[in-house]
Amino acid sequence: MTTIKAFIFREVKNENESSKPAIEIRLAVLGIMGYFLCMAAGELWNRNYQMLLITVPCLFLYGAVFLLTYMERVMLAAYGLNFLTVLWIIICVYYFGWDLGVQQYLFLLILIDFFLPYWCLKAKLFYAGTMCLFRVLLFFYCLEYPARIVLAEGIVSYYHVVNTVSIYITICMYGCLVSSNFLVIEKKLIETNKKLLRQAGTDPLTQLMNRMRMLEYASEQLERASGRMSVAIGDIDHFKQFNDTYGHECGDLVLKTLSSLFLETMQPYGAAARWGGEEFLFLFKDCDGEEAYQALQKLREEIKNTQMIYDGMSLQVTMTFGLSEIDVSRPMDQSIREADKLLYEGKAGGRDRIVR
Repeated sequence: MTTIKAFIFREVKNENESSKPAIEIRLAVLGIMGYFLCMAAGELWNRNYQMLLITVPCLFLYGAVFLLTYMERVMLAAYGLNFLTVLWIIICVYYFGWDLGVQQYLFLLILIDFFLPYWCLKAKLFYAGTMCLFRVLLFFYCLEYPARIVLAEGIVSYYHVVNTVSIYITICMYGCLVSSNFLVIEKKLIETNKKLLRQAGTDPLTQLMNRMRMLEYASEQLERASGRMSVAIGDIDHFKQFNDTYGHECGDLVLKTLSSLFLETMQPYGAAARWGGEEFLFLFKDCDGEEAYQALQKLREEIKNTQMIYDGMSLQVTMTFGLSEIDVSRPMDQSIREADKLLYEGKAGGRDRIVR
């Protein structure tokens, strides 16, 4: 079973062409060939060999169409599928009349063609309209002219069952393939959109939230806040000296090392964001000012104890913080401005401290 599935779903060798049309045509052809096999079995069982003159050649011709999909002739196979289907419908209706039911395959043909990429939408709509008109003309033809060969009532009923089951199975196979394609595409699109949103809201150097994403996040948390919240802005002390003395690579090392520490430390409390340059914003969910202060004290000590080695030199890094407890009845930007004001008080007062 696995070998058969692998054979049917084999990829085309042409790198510039998708394998989906080839697989769709293979499934449609297999469904129709299954129909002809059932028809032939019924004819042999009833010893009615007249229709074998149609079913046997059709089996070989559809087999040729099937093989074309493995020979980089997928578009030719699509034309062959349409031509053969219309041709044997005409022949069957001409000889055996309307009651045989083969004209129902026109609906299946339209469905298949709409999902093939070889024709534009206008051409597909024109073709569908033509098939509709063709079916109506066949109906009125059968009203005017009787069948050339009259089949027994039992064999006609058998053919109706075979038609229904064959079309149903083919549509189900085709629908499963097409819907799975759409689901895969939709999943990829959702994943891509999520990735783009993450990239749009992430600072590329530190991998922290950027200012825009943090403001969105803070607004979301403020709307659903059930208790106290706090916000802090931190600034790396004398950061300009790292860039001026050792170069921007050293400054980047400091930023990335501290950001990794922020991500780990803030996980139980809320989130951190790169606010701009060497400034960072920290949002504490469900934390009053005292709880946020204790968390920041721990973070400040961890920053001082973090060893950073650049070009064989050990770097001593400290940070100053301004902390404000958020009043959920006020806009978030007021609390952020208050924390920013307290930060500058801390920098003016000697740095390496938390002001609240």
